[in-house]
Formats: sequence, C-alpha cells, structure tokens
Amino acid sequence: MVSTPISRKTAVVFSTIVVLMLSPAALWAQDGTMLILNSQEGDYIGQGQTRSFTPDIASFSTTYDGSLLLVSVFPFDFGFWYVNLAAPPGELLLPGAYEGAVRAAFRGAGEPGLDVFGDGRGCNMVTGRFEVTEAVYGPLNYVESFHATFEQHCEGAPPALFGEIRIENPPPPPILEIQLGIDGKGFVKQVTGAATVRGTISCSVPTEVFLSGRVVQRASRYVVIEAFFFEQIQCDGTLTQWSATVEGSSVPFNPGRVEVAATASAFDPNYSQWIETDMTAIVHLVGSKK
Repeated sequence: MVSTPISRKTAVVFSTIVVLMLSPAALWAQDGTMLILNSQEGDYIGQGQTRSFTPDIASFSTTYDGSLLLVSVFPFDFGFWYVNLAAPPGELLLPGAYEGAVRAAFRGAGEPGLDVFGDGRGCNMVTGRFEVTEAVYGPLNYVESFHATFEQHCEGAPPALFGEIRIENPPPPPILEIQLGIDGKGFVKQVTGAATVRGTISCSVPTEVFLSGRVVQRASRYVVIEAFFFEQIQCDGTLTQWSATVEGSSVPFNPGRVEVAATASAFDPNYSQWIETDMTAIVHLVGSKK
C-alpha cells in the first residue's frame, strides 16, 4: 500500500473500498486490446474521469525491450496516452505483482516501474503498484499478448489512477533474414585498374538493403590497394544480383587475388529493427579490356 498522510488503518479500509468499487477489472469484462482509466477525484492525470479506449476508436502500438513495456494509445478524435510498465532493471516483465513501483524511467535496482500519462499531463514522481496476469512475447521482444492492472499516485498524493491494459496482437510475423553471397571471380579493367566484384543477395521479407564493403589487394610487400563501395538494393524476396566497381585511391588494382568484405543491412518493417549480415571472401580478378 502506498504511504499517504492518512492513518494506516484508514488507508487499508479506503484502499479495499476503492479496489472493490473502482477496480477496472470489475468494470471491463471484454477480451481484446483495450485501455481503461478510472481516475479518482483529485487525481491529476485522469482528472477524476473514467475513460476507455479500444482499436475501433484509437490506435495502439507496443514496444518492449525485455524489461520495460511501452504502450502508446492515440485516440482518433484527439490526444494521446502512454502506459509504461517495467520490471526491475535487468529482469523480464512477467506475470506477478509488482509492489512499490516508481516512475519507470528512473527506477533503480530492485524497483519496478510505472508511468501512465497523457493529454499533456504527467507526473514528476510516481508511486504505485501493478499486477501482470498475462505476458506472452515472441521473437525480438514482439508482444503477442499482455494483460495488467495498475494503481498510480502522482506526486505522492492520495487520489489514485486505476487502470487496466490488455494487448492482443496477431501471431508474430517472420523475422527478416538476409542471405549474402560473393562471387569468387571478379574483373579488373586493364586500362584504368577499376575492379568489379559481384554477388547475390536475398531477403525473406521485401525491403531495401544497404550493401557496403571493402576491396583490398596487396600489390607488393609495402603497397596495399584499398577501396570501398556502397550500394542500395531493392530486395523483393527473390535472389538478386549485385555488383560494385571500385578504384584504388592511388594505385590501380591488378589481375589477381583480392579480399572482399561486405555487410548487408536492412530495416525489418515488422519488428522495427535493423538486421545485418557480414561476409568475407577471396576473389580472383580477371583482366578485362572493357
């Protein structure tokens, strides 16, 4: 129970009555994604109102980093709401009761975090508690389903903001996978010394791939030829050919052995994360007059 100026005995009775009369669980019996806020008179964040949001009147988005869950709710008419729930630093947010919660962004070792704000109002200091009854995560911290109730006090004041958050997302989509290949044979123009290296790339999800790399050739004991390349490739899920032509900064490339190191990176549209893969190969440059 959060410490307040009222006596401990009165606080226990008051809390019990509030939970029975104002608990969101008692007001909401439907399944599906939703947020319900039940604010006591004098609560700064909820302004003493009861509000509910579902996907038919608001958009929901979730972000989970392995410890902290952020749910963003944007009503179609106007405004915004954010719900932050966090396990103590370094711990997973799993089903269970989290007592003694503080403002999520400033939680310390062993402290759970809570921060509910919106419509231009937020707390500098948060005290409260929350209980997670369901937490199912997919790959890359994808939130499949989540359910929790919470009680928040702003600036240590007795009035509370009670709430319930439920997230039900579709099954997790496939993770972006990038397959990168480098051909063992390349070409060098005998006149200019420009080297061309080639390869293949494929993606499990259509996306734009940023391909960067380096071509290195030892011309002699004391001379190393080095050049860099960068290509943007539209990867549509099928095997795509790529090629890059480079020129040495001071010494031209020659027919023979070079080392090619390449990195392919792309933004996974389903998980909002960057995925990359690396490859290094020895390529034999063949002289060409064209």
